Amino acid sequence: MVGISTKGTYAIAAMHVLEHSTNNELMQIREISALTQISHGYLEQILATLRKSGFVTSVRGANGGYKLSRSPDDIIVLDVIESLEGELFTPYEEPGASVVLTAFWSDTQSQIREVFNIKLSDLDKAFEVYYYQI
Repeated sequence: MVGISTKGTYAIAAMHVLEHSTNNELMQIREISALTQISHGYLEQILATLRKSGFVTSVRGANGGYKLSRSPDDIIVLDVIESLEGELFTPYEEPGASVVLTAFWSDTQSQIREVFNIKLSDLDKAFEVYYYQI
């Protein structure tokens, strides 16, 4: 089924904040936490996973922190979410399901993946479109 936990949502929020850091400079967890309202401990876990998945790099020490490991144009939201959540949409496959239902679930999966197949750099543009429609 489809669903994004707070972990996936918070990961995107943290990545969005890192995207907007000046010249991709290092940001400390406390800064990211303050801007996203994510608890320090939970954010630490999320950033560790994002680091292992290759989305962020980290530097230890007093002047350390996190930054994006590559350009926001090269980071897909779907990939970030799936690095924490696993496959975003897993259709329920019932033995003996009709061809129509199988096709329906396959099409649904494709549409959901399409929605989240957006570059990190395009989130602001997507928000502007949504914001002005309200």
